[in-house]
Amino acid sequence: MSAPASEGPVEGQLEGVVGRVLFENRESGWTIFHLQPETGARVTIVGPLARVFPGESLQVSGRWESDPKYGRQFRASVARSVVPESEAGTRRYLASGVVPGIGPELARRLVERFGADTLRVLDEEPDRLLEVKGIGRKRLAEIKKAWVTRSAERQGRIFLQGHGLGPALTERILRAWGEDAIRRVRREPYDLVAEVRGIGFRTADGLALRMGIAVDAPERIRAGILHVLRVAADGGDCYVPREQLVRGAQRALELDQPGLVEKSIAALAGGPALVIEGDDPEGRSRVYLRRLHAAERRVARRLAGLVAATEESPDAERTSRALRQVESRLEVDLASAQQDAVLRALVGRVLVVTGGPGTGKTTLIDALVRCARMLGQRVALAAPTGRAAKRMEQATGHPASTLHRLLEYRYDTGFGRGSDNPIEADLLVVDEMSMVDLPLMDAFLAAVPTGARLLLVGDADQLPPVGPGAVLRDLIASERLPTVRLREIYRQAGESLIVTNAHRVNAGKMPISAPGGESVRGRESGDGGGKEDFYIIEQQDAERARSIVLRLVTERIPQRFGLDPMRDIQVLTPMHRGSAGVANLNAVLQDALNPGATAAKPDAPILRPGDRVMQLRNDYDREVFNGDIGSVVATEEEAVSVEFDGRLVGYDRSSLRDLTLAYAISIHKSQGSEYPAVVVVLLPEHRIMLQRNLLYTALTRAKKVAVLVTTSQALRRAVENAAPSSRFTTLAERIGSALQG
Repeated sequence: MSAPASEGPVEGQLEGVVGRVLFENRESGWTIFHLQPETGARVTIVGPLARVFPGESLQVSGRWESDPKYGRQFRASVARSVVPESEAGTRRYLASGVVPGIGPELARRLVERFGADTLRVLDEEPDRLLEVKGIGRKRLAEIKKAWVTRSAERQGRIFLQGHGLGPALTERILRAWGEDAIRRVRREPYDLVAEVRGIGFRTADGLALRMGIAVDAPERIRAGILHVLRVAADGGDCYVPREQLVRGAQRALELDQPGLVEKSIAALAGGPALVIEGDDPEGRSRVYLRRLHAAERRVARRLAGLVAATEESPDAERTSRALRQVESRLEVDLASAQQDAVLRALVGRVLVVTGGPGTGKTTLIDALVRCARMLGQRVALAAPTGRAAKRMEQATGHPASTLHRLLEYRYDTGFGRGSDNPIEADLLVVDEMSMVDLPLMDAFLAAVPTGARLLLVGDADQLPPVGPGAVLRDLIASERLPTVRLREIYRQAGESLIVTNAHRVNAGKMPISAPGGESVRGRESGDGGGKEDFYIIEQQDAERARSIVLRLVTERIPQRFGLDPMRDIQVLTPMHRGSAGVANLNAVLQDALNPGATAAKPDAPILRPGDRVMQLRNDYDREVFNGDIGSVVATEEEAVSVEFDGRLVGYDRSSLRDLTLAYAISIHKSQGSEYPAVVVVLLPEHRIMLQRNLLYTALTRAKKVAVLVTTSQALRRAVENAAPSSRFTTLAERIGSALQG
């Protein structure tokens, strides 16, 4: 089948020999290569087809399409290897490198000896290869091993794709399970969820059902239960009430047999997967993933141990004198609560400090670090994100790092610091504690050395962490850990309508807009008392709201406040999808702020030199971290260079998935960061996400100006909706129990 004359997409199938492989991404499976059919012109094939070899015979299914940059090509969705039948085809196939150890010359000799029967000989009588000149026992063993591996891979691909899996997932399974893939998939299909990235319960369950597993099979029910618990953990819960777990598993499994689910929960509780414990406040038992249950217990026990320790404290008079000297050097008079916090942090073992914007948390940390160093203490500063750590370092002049870096985390080996290799410090200060989830807190406390003092600082009213738990909230709710609440707003911060409105929102009151300022605000929404750093624009229609955001970023805010739209202004929105979601806002902002032809191939993000981008995961090899924002410096055929805070970082094709455009980001992704200006979009289409701590977190990201594009109804719902922040955790109760013992 040759390329049709029509320019529209046409479904079809091609068969031919693989020529040159132009591009191959082993991680995503995206491949571009030439295919030579038996008759007709050479065809360019693109698609997520995993690995192909020059000389290999393939049958590909897909459709013809016209790409504006690459022209007419065949976008394949499925490719199946076809065993060559002719001598010429067999020689090309073996010469392609498909079998390590067999090159063009040896392929020629093999086919000369065995003809079209060569592949059968390799399969069934491999020892006959000794009949070929140049093959001895050692080389035979190497070829046999390579052929078995290649045959297993080929059979695995046929098996997996025959059961409905796409090429990319097939490649991941084969890479993870190798020659054992078929056996393990048949016997343990649900293990794919835990062991192969990108495969969730739905995919594994569909595969299992297609292979004939019964809908009420015990292994399927167990997998459904664990799926519900993992989804709950991803949403922030440390446990699920048993009744809720039963209902959730029934929905996931589409199985109306609660008795079978109950029986499987009880069976799992006797193993390593989960734990059933006690009763929650409404009289229902709690079901935990065992790892989260153990983490809660360890965190409570370690905190209780720190609080109860009786290590010698620095001399009270000496610490007071150091504090007075620091105040003098900084030319500040700390509020009484700040002074109390500094002194308690220097002489106690654990202290929690919480407070909203403008209450002096950063000043407190700076004063504490200076006092501790004056007293000869070793200080370690850390935060969950790179940007938050950098702010600590700039504020104190003392090195700070991410918690993962402080704990010397590596993807392949885990945390390098722990109880047997603790952090070398006398005072440890962690900022932005609202972002710290339970597993990270567990790892951190394991590495706190005996005798060290611990200060935990954060705003408990911000969004909880992305991971399971609500650690800062629970530490305070336990009412058993020494805690200082900063409530006094500094005079300079009090002059900011951003700070005023953040506290109003936190108290359940509607924010007010600065008067006047038509070039930014549009229509007056209140009386800001002469303050001009917070504006509200009311707009019901999402398309018009998007246009308003575009004008704010490209014209109004830069003109009014002298800010750089590429560097200083951050658009925040609750959701990724929708007319006013992250994806659509990024598209219009990129085209307006950085127009130009795309430089990336079809499977990669559309990145252009100058684009603002965000790192999506911690990458310890490149030393860039989740939430770091940089600027694209250059794009090449197979690579992109990005500048992060003056440091150039290179990305190859396989790592580009870790980058995304960042003209607009989600409010969750903005945690731990601050920007000169933020534009926050809250519309009726974001209804399911509208809640008080989300809005509060967004407002506290702005340093100089904040603009809300919203409706009165959406804004009121966000301000009044404080309920969604609740999570199923028991850390507060465990801390209380541990300190009673």
